[in-house]
Amino acid sequence: MIEQEYTLEEISYSLKEDSRIMESVLTGWFNNPKTLNFVSPSLSYPFQFKKWIAVSYASHMDQTTTTVLKHRDWIIGHLSMRLEGTNAHIFHLFIYPVYRNKGLATKMIHEMEHHGHKLGALHFTLNVVKKNKAAISLYQKLGYEKYGQSSTEYIKMNKTLETD
Repeated sequence: MIEQEYTLEEISYSLKEDSRIMESVLTGWFNNPKTLNFVSPSLSYPFQFKKWIAVSYASHMDQTTTTVLKHRDWIIGHLSMRLEGTNAHIFHLFIYPVYRNKGLATKMIHEMEHHGHKLGALHFTLNVVKKNKAAISLYQKLGYEKYGQSSTEYIKMNKTLETD
């Protein structure tokens, strides 16, 4: 991976231009039910951007940080984090398929954890679809541990950062 080719950029779904761009990007990414289900199991296929915002972002916009990963100005990755006190919930991780297995998801998660830690987060949680073995393996390699199930479909995982 050549570091200069990839950049992280914070976006906000409350900004009209960011939303316009992300609607186009996400509609292209979630063009099949399996992909949408792995990233956002609460949404039904076909993907609806307004529902994506309403379900996951609208009521927590001021507590949510979203970053996109770009390769030569093309958005190839997405990750969000909702902060509540010392707890942060990571969600909506997606790397465009041809860019997977290059350490990019790891980079995005590390950067988001660092950002969350700077804002006071010590504990990170996430939910992952049981069938998404690649994501479960990634999260475990990054120190996340299973701690329960939120339904029959997904597993809850958490990680506590070491304090300085």
